[in-house]
Amino acid sequence: MRIFRKGQGRAGLEGQLAESGFPAGVGVPSTVLVALLVLLAGFCVLHLREPAVTAPEAVVECHRRLVEDLAGSLAATANQNGTDLRTAVTVSDPARTPDELLTTVNQSQPKWRGMALLDKAAGKPIAARGEPITLPENTTGQTIAPVQRPDGALRMLVTAPLPDGRVLVAVTGAGIPSTPLDADLRQSLVLTSRAGRIVDFRGTLPGSDDEPAQSLLANASAAADTGQTGSFVGEPVPDPGAKDTTRPYALVVAYAPVAGDGVPDLGLSLLSVVRTPVVGAGPSQQGIRPALALVIVALAGFGLIRLSLVGPVRRLRADILKVASGKLGHRVRLSHSAETRRIAAAVEYCRAKLRGKDTPQVRWRPGVSARTAVVLAAVSVFAWSGWVFVTLGLGTVLVPDSVVSSHRSQVGNAVETIHRTVDDGLADLKSVVGINGEKDPESLAPVVRELAAQDRFRSVYVVDKTGGVTPTSAGRPPLRAVNALPPEPGVRLQDTAGRIPVLFAHTQLPGGEHTVVAEFDVDHLVTLLRRAPGRVRLVNAELRTLAATDGFVAFEKLTGENARRGAADAFAGQPAARVDGDGVDRAVVVARPVDELPWVVVSEKPVRELSLPGNDVRRGALLVALIGGLFGILLFGWHHLVLIRPLRRVAAAGKFAEGENTDVIFPQRQDEIGTIACCLEICRQALTDGASRLGSVRRPRGAATEETTRMPRIVDDRRTKAEV
Repeated sequence: MRIFRKGQGRAGLEGQLAESGFPAGVGVPSTVLVALLVLLAGFCVLHLREPAVTAPEAVVECHRRLVEDLAGSLAATANQNGTDLRTAVTVSDPARTPDELLTTVNQSQPKWRGMALLDKAAGKPIAARGEPITLPENTTGQTIAPVQRPDGALRMLVTAPLPDGRVLVAVTGAGIPSTPLDADLRQSLVLTSRAGRIVDFRGTLPGSDDEPAQSLLANASAAADTGQTGSFVGEPVPDPGAKDTTRPYALVVAYAPVAGDGVPDLGLSLLSVVRTPVVGAGPSQQGIRPALALVIVALAGFGLIRLSLVGPVRRLRADILKVASGKLGHRVRLSHSAETRRIAAAVEYCRAKLRGKDTPQVRWRPGVSARTAVVLAAVSVFAWSGWVFVTLGLGTVLVPDSVVSSHRSQVGNAVETIHRTVDDGLADLKSVVGINGEKDPESLAPVVRELAAQDRFRSVYVVDKTGGVTPTSAGRPPLRAVNALPPEPGVRLQDTAGRIPVLFAHTQLPGGEHTVVAEFDVDHLVTLLRRAPGRVRLVNAELRTLAATDGFVAFEKLTGENARRGAADAFAGQPAARVDGDGVDRAVVVARPVDELPWVVVSEKPVRELSLPGNDVRRGALLVALIGGLFGILLFGWHHLVLIRPLRRVAAAGKFAEGENTDVIFPQRQDEIGTIACCLEICRQALTDGASRLGSVRRPRGAATEETTRMPRIVDDRRTKAEV
């Protein structure tokens, strides 16, 4: 606070009045706000420019998730092979001859390409069937390991010890799942060994002469060998093998190790290679135009506030100080601002009264009040923020075809996984019945417990002809209603009226008296659906929800026009993969049917949630518009609360010409307006006490809310003896 006393920096009345420093002052708010708005314009230029030219992050994320899910599927399949072989060992009769044992297991589970029965002590084959098996060094316990045939075909070797000390060895086909690939992106999936050697692939591999691609593949394979999951993006270059040879393409290599819970180290890595076109966010330097507009708005608002508020207040302060100091010959300048003009008219009235002149007539002159000027400046900032919000914040974001293709691959992987889970579940039931061949359900108790331990099932049990559950059961309590089941094995949905969807597989035991039933775990199906992006739902032919990745009500109707249209197309034999909707409701919709089942998987991912350059610009525009709106609120609030309201209150108190000069005028703040209030109070006191009152401050006591009473003058007419 700057307090000047007589003889210290300022003389006279001005030295007796206190005015605070920053942030007080009539010109401080406009100066600070124009500086902030200019800084916001610079931030707008930097933040709304086009990102660096590279592959869309949405494509990179999709393929990274795709590779991670596919690698997990490979590991889960390998682990399931081990479970299936252990189940076969559990239900098999060890008293059978080796050839009979291998024949029974092979007939019940045709997926085994080759089998062998080993003597645990000698480690030599006792019997063998199918493809010759290259045995690893240690086959005495449970083993899951990839092996490669001499012709290069990849196999998964699984071993399981028998109770009598022998070891059952089996090999099955292994490789990359049949996920749909995008030919336009020249997508390929590569399975490599720990040494970086390719053991299986699908799609189009980069040529050996493509050094950048080979370098990325080598780096990705080495990183996956260490257990890492990630991606590498190459430099954008024209692709001579693409349709448009002038357009830059970027090579994206995503990698993940083939590993999972309970799966031993297989020493395999899965890579995904795509060539995606580089897509920009739009015209470069999109922030220049809104930044220039903001600078114009800021300068115009600054000039308007200076002309209507700051300048008039400062001129009035200078004039009223001279009048309050006793310089009655100084004429007060009348401003075009309504508030300061009203105060100046009151001071002119006081000056004329004190000089004994006629009351001056203040002519009306058109002008803009200070409050109107502040409102116009704030509204202009709000209008700019709204313009940026509408033009850039709500603009249409370009979704490249590569993003849609990537989503189609992820949904295809989820569909394939669900189909394999359900199909393998039914195959497990059939294999158990084929291996055991017993009519007594009690003999199935060990295998029922073995099956119930699988993640895909919530419960496994045996029912009689009426559908009643027998004591041979494992897992959670059954949800299926008691009813008779058809003799043909299959996968069924109980009905569409229950609280929880009941999906189950069943197969009849020999004799037709009993049936093995396995209920699928809906939570496990939801986990598989999460391999697809966005909100994913599994619906039946009536478009009723069976499972969803977010909260859902069983059998509720599929909502959303885009999702319903995509599901209807998929049921009609036309799988959907497109961008649907308008404005902010645009979404990438992918719908694919599940093979051999009357179900469709629908994925809906809002465009605004994709990692695209256009969304980066859009989010930046929303941020800039929000900051601009906050600055507009600050501009209006600071001026209105700190300057406009005190100024209008002083102007309302200065009605001297109307005879209202009895109320004390208190300053609210120690700034230029506070100085004007003090000087106006001195002028009011001078109207009562005379011109001698001018030139010094007599600070009133009490509060501004107290009632002011004018005391009558007391004349002492008593005289002393000396005077007499």
